[in-house]
Amino acid sequence: MKPARNLKRTQERNFSAHHMLIRTASLANKRAKKHERGWMYDELTAMTFSALAIEALCNSIGDRVFSDWDDYDSSSPSAKLRLLADRLGLKYVKDKEPWSTARWLVKFRNLIAHAKPELIVEEKLITQEELDKRLFDAPKSKLEKWINAGNADRAVRGAEAIKEALIRSMPPEEALGLAADAWTGSTRLHNDA
Repeated sequence: MKPARNLKRTQERNFSAHHMLIRTASLANKRAKKHERGWMYDELTAMTFSALAIEALCNSIGDRVFSDWDDYDSSSPSAKLRLLADRLGLKYVKDKEPWSTARWLVKFRNLIAHAKPELIVEEKLITQEELDKRLFDAPKSKLEKWINAGNADRAVRGAEAIKEALIRSMPPEEALGLAADAWTGSTRLHNDA
């Protein structure tokens, strides 16, 4: 019987949370489209995680293209996007895509992060037929009105578009690990002697 040989395995990965956040948003959006029980929560997840992905992406890219990125840590995601666009030579027009969707997502993120209670009162004149159709529909808060299939799609597409625009404008050697979650590794025989 041969003695066990020791191997030395080395792996390296530049972790960036935006990969898992965008993936979570995308999977939740796909589930929401099936309209299975709880699908509104999948839309909420898609939108929230898309918004979080944008800030995580900003931090990952900012850390690579600014030597003092920590100075901007408390800046808003919108401010971080403007800084990055300027540094990377991208034209930032707040009312044009993908920037308008990013700004919209930041507003949504803030609405979620700083949610406040809300008394909702609705009065409507409706027919008996409308009442029968909507008997169990609860009145929606401002926050809940944001959550729908169209907005979930917009959120995921927007996060992906921001990722593409920023990464495409970076020098390739700076973008490693940002376009896709990847790692490298090697294994070799380890000489114990």
